[in-house]
Amino acid sequence: MLLEEDGYYISVASQEEFTRDDIVVDYQPKEGITHYSYTIIKNDESEEPIYIDDNSAVRIVLKETGQYRIEFVNYDATEQTETFKTGIYNVDKEAPVIEIDKNSFTVEAGSRVDIMKGVKATDSQSGNITFKVETDADTIDWETLGSKNVTFRVSDEAGNTTIRTVTYQVVDSRREEIFLGQCVVISVFCLLILLVIRYYRTLLLEKRLGKYSLQPNGRTGNVFERLSEFKEGMVEGLAKSLKHYNGIVYYSRRYEKYQIAFMKSSSVNIFAEKMLTSVLFFALLIVASTLRLEVLSLVEMFAAILIGYFLPDFIYFIRYRFYRNHVENDLLQAIIIMNNAFKSGHSIPQAVEIVSQELEGDIHEEFARMHKELSMGLSVEEVFGRFAKRIEITEVAYLTSSLSILNQTGGNIIKVFTSIEKTLMNKKKLRLEMRALTSSAKLVSYILMILPAIFVVGISVVSPDYFLPLVTTTLGMLMLIIIILVYILYIYLIRIVMKVRM
Repeated sequence: MLLEEDGYYISVASQEEFTRDDIVVDYQPKEGITHYSYTIIKNDESEEPIYIDDNSAVRIVLKETGQYRIEFVNYDATEQTETFKTGIYNVDKEAPVIEIDKNSFTVEAGSRVDIMKGVKATDSQSGNITFKVETDADTIDWETLGSKNVTFRVSDEAGNTTIRTVTYQVVDSRREEIFLGQCVVISVFCLLILLVIRYYRTLLLEKRLGKYSLQPNGRTGNVFERLSEFKEGMVEGLAKSLKHYNGIVYYSRRYEKYQIAFMKSSSVNIFAEKMLTSVLFFALLIVASTLRLEVLSLVEMFAAILIGYFLPDFIYFIRYRFYRNHVENDLLQAIIIMNNAFKSGHSIPQAVEIVSQELEGDIHEEFARMHKELSMGLSVEEVFGRFAKRIEITEVAYLTSSLSILNQTGGNIIKVFTSIEKTLMNKKKLRLEMRALTSSAKLVSYILMILPAIFVVGISVVSPDYFLPLVTTTLGMLMLIIIILVYILYIYLIRIVMKVRM
């Protein structure tokens, strides 16, 4: 429907209220007008005029956001002009913008939360409309700990709406005290570990120098020695109780290769030590939860027991690798001594005894044990077979096979051992050369492996709350699991690429 104004007909004379719909303006000049032109003025900037050569109506559609005016210039037959101007048309199709300082905030439970702190809403047409922002903060329980999502909503005059969600982490109000207590517990625990390591190194030195000193009578030793004796007594007592269960004895056989490396009387003792470590971790968790004034959940208890039980396996594996490397490095000396003993006319048991007397360290423990087993009547094949199974070194397997064949079929043992000696010597030279050639590449691989951990620690120091969503949200925990799996795969691939087979 066209409205008449001064003889001209127009569908919409003005639209001062903001609208997000298109504004359609139909214009019909009055009689006597032979041609005309119109100019659209958007945000006070005029566009190019459009000319109409007759008296026909025109339809103008305003689609984009902005403030418009339209100016018509009408011409009659004598080229006299008459100007017709419309009112203001306001079109707003752009949604407002909500600006927030951070995507996540940390607040203390029960404290007053200033939801609007750092929140600002702006609109392209209306300017600052922060006063129109609405939230659902009143419906959220700020007393309970955990992750809370607060929704911010704002609409402009045209009805364009913007919604944004921000995560608030509700933490214990005693966070600083808890953090201080945790730091104290961790510091004491680390100090105890350092003291235990220092004491363990002292025991190793005492073991090396023990044969040159006289053992005093009576009970001596400092508090660490007594604690060590107390711990070994607990392990031994628990192991005696566990030996009555066949299932535990059978399960503990997987730790037999660690038995001599860790100077344990039986593999059950290692299993008992793992159980005591599990109990220790559980006790530490109880102390930590007490300092936090929190109640342990079943998941936390179960996790502490599992970590305490399986963490020694990692330590055993590392210690066993060092032990096996020491045996592997000294194996060539043992072969040389045995070959010289054979040249002197000694038998295999005598050669084993000579090695146990001449060498020290881990290789001495192995050959001393083999000498003891041979003295008890076990065959050479069985004794060296146990040695090969315990150490898992290729050279020991070759040595065991050679001694087994020589013991059964006969042959020149001196010639065979001379060949084994040359082979081991050449292999050791090749291993040292390969180690020298690949040392720089290994250093780079080690740096690449620890670089992500350094990156995480650095960011955590600068922004402690940066990684908090990874452990407080379901999606974050899923991403954390994926990150850990990818990191493990990353380390595995690096080790495969850098591994040199000989």
